[in-house]
Amino acid sequence: EKAHETGNPADTFEYDDELPGGGQFYCVETGKHFADAKALADHKKSRYYKRRCKELKEEKYSQQTAEWASGMTKEVLPPAHGMKK
Repeated sequence: EKAHETGNPADTFEYDDELPGGGQFYCVETGKHFADAKALADHKKSRYYKRRCKELKEEKYSQQTAEWASGMTKEVLPPAHGMKK
């Protein structure tokens, strides 16, 4: 919303002579800079870009899953040798 209020697009970057296209054409999903808008548009149609977007949408491991996989369970197990009388 702020981009619409100020009139500046949210995806504009500061000009940098060291980067292709002055750093103005950047793909956030893949982390690449492009020389012009056409190259960026072509990149967004590519298989690599689409695969990366799909990968970013997938849920990664949670802390609970990591603990489960490492054997750090929180369940209470019965005694190994049973109850003594």
